[in-house]
Amino acid sequence: MLSCEEALRLVHEYLDGELEPVPEKKVKQHFDMCERCYPHLHLESTFREAVRRAAAGEKAPPELKARLVQLLAEAEAGN
Repeated sequence: MLSCEEALRLVHEYLDGELEPVPEKKVKQHFDMCERCYPHLHLESTFREAVRRAAAGEKAPPELKARLVQLLAEAEAGN
């Protein structure tokens, strides 16, 4: 099992699909099971999707902005 630090260090490569199959499986297992790390994965994934939409000229819905602000505040409070 990966530590939280190892999984979070690989979050960008994981989301980009740039990990080899074995490390990818271990990172996925960690995020699937770790309540502490899952919010970080969700935040990164949501943020990336918002950036993709912005780059395509779409505006993020207000509820997404509110949710991102909430997740950032929660992440900050947890540190």
